[in-house]
Amino acid sequence: MEFGIVATNQGWLDGHWELLDGTRFTALYVVDHPSFPIPDPWTYLAFVAARTRRIRLGTHVTGAAFHHPTELAKQIATVDVLSGGRATLGIGTAYEHQDFAPYGFPMPSARVRREILEETIILLKSLWTRESTAFDGLHFCYEGGAAFAPKPVQHPHPPIIVGVNTPGALLRLAVRHATGINTWQLGPAQVAALRAALAGECESSGRAPDSVRLTADVLLARGADEAGARTLAAEIAAMARSWGRSAAATRWDAAGVLFGDAAAMREQVRQFAAVGVSELSVAINGVDDLVWFSDNVIAGAP
Repeated sequence: MEFGIVATNQGWLDGHWELLDGTRFTALYVVDHPSFPIPDPWTYLAFVAARTRRIRLGTHVTGAAFHHPTELAKQIATVDVLSGGRATLGIGTAYEHQDFAPYGFPMPSARVRREILEETIILLKSLWTRESTAFDGLHFCYEGGAAFAPKPVQHPHPPIIVGVNTPGALLRLAVRHATGINTWQLGPAQVAALRAALAGECESSGRAPDSVRLTADVLLARGADEAGARTLAAEIAAMARSWGRSAAATRWDAAGVLFGDAAAMREQVRQFAAVGVSELSVAINGVDDLVWFSDNVIAGAP
């Protein structure tokens, strides 16, 4: 099991780059919400790339529908080059209405956002791996062009992880195009059900299920009891639904929150490992929790 950090407001990391690199965490993920008063994610990760040497850098997750694929491909490749091959693209359909407001257009339907996501992934791969790109009939029109630069360090390209919380069209898209899938705030039983659906989709498409990496994001409620964890999950779910995320994708409870003491959290981690999660990313909001979790939970985790 590997461990990542999900930073929804990463200002607390400023000046702690050596400390971050020295923890047992293997990845740092930042969010992509244009409506939030936080830095642009890939610009920020380019900054972090120059200040770290080990930890992987990525997003959970980039909203495909408000990024032009050529610009996004260049941003991610830049981070990959500056970091020496440590970039990971977490990408999804985007779900918050307000995130589209800065761009001056309304949030498209779920179907259109899935189409944009699929086309974006196709174009990113082409831009990163081919000498020229020629596509016709997509939302983003490409009719040829010169070789794209810079090329990522990682071959054939940085890992592409699609955010998925429910079976269906988005999971099928991930099986067609992605390196892995990432769930957010689901408990082990919910992840196990999604993993079973993933195996079915892989069988239908002729892809080996173990070729799709399964990762998960969870909340952290250090010292809380189960009731406190349940309350936190309900509050986050209500907030996410008010932003536009569907009820089906936000069936969150205490199982998606690491709570209690270090021993209790290690047992929760074991449950995620048992259902096939290879990387568990924890919402961390301060240096104290960063160090405590690294030294007390990761150190004794499976």
